[in-house]
Amino acid sequence: MLNKTQSISARLSSEDYTYLMSIDRNGAVTQSEKVRELIAMAREAVGVESFARAYLASAETMLPTRARYVDENQRSLLVEALLELVTEGAAAIQACSDQEALAPALEQKALPAIETFLEKILLVAVQEDPRVVNPDAAKKIQQRLRDLMHR
Repeated sequence: MLNKTQSISARLSSEDYTYLMSIDRNGAVTQSEKVRELIAMAREAVGVESFARAYLASAETMLPTRARYVDENQRSLLVEALLELVTEGAAAIQACSDQEALAPALEQKALPAIETFLEKILLVAVQEDPRVVNPDAAKKIQQRLRDLMHR
């Protein structure tokens, strides 16, 4: 079991040592501080707070569903909008989960996915013959949007 802190020792090539000492972040000066900053950088790159990492994880989770959708060869703007929103929404939630102020961070991170979702829904609403599998679904969305706009 590790103590509160643990001492380590490592042999580095001259290139690796030069790189380590070139780290200029959060005022790191000593070798120990630079190693701690290197660890922090690695955590940020692979942790859930990284949107790119969170997106890859959520996209990987959705892959079987996306593959099945493509294999069935029935295109739908509604399904595509949903799959994208779920993938990007899950990534945004995961990337913001440790933020102190969750709502503002999540709103900012999710906004592009929400805008894309709304664009596809709007296409379904305004096109005469939108790309959907079930025309009744498009009619429901068109009617619902008309109702909302005239309140």
